[in-house]
Amino acid sequence: MQEKVPVEMIVRFTENGEIRPLKVIFGDKMYLIDKVYNKVLTTPKGAFGVALEYNCLINGRKKSIFFDRYNNIWYVFKQTKEDKPTPVYNPLNYKIE
Repeated sequence: MQEKVPVEMIVRFTENGEIRPLKVIFGDKMYLIDKVYNKVLTTPKGAFGVALEYNCLINGRKKSIFFDRYNNIWYVFKQTKEDKPTPVYNPLNYKIE
């Protein structure tokens, strides 16, 4: 399961009007974006609408950052643990009611 988490960004606008992310501020930590591989207009899973997805290299790890152009929000997806029911131990396959 994924959770949409808004983040603060430091960006640069080019002379062509393109947005270039430079740093991500998550909580009280700032992370430098080493490289932006590509920018794709996509519909992210777990989010409504269309967003720009930036595939980046941050601290040596590949991450995706999303920009919702209509709401002017930057966000990332955080993995959350799903609550799975604990299976009942039944070694002899007896019918448990």
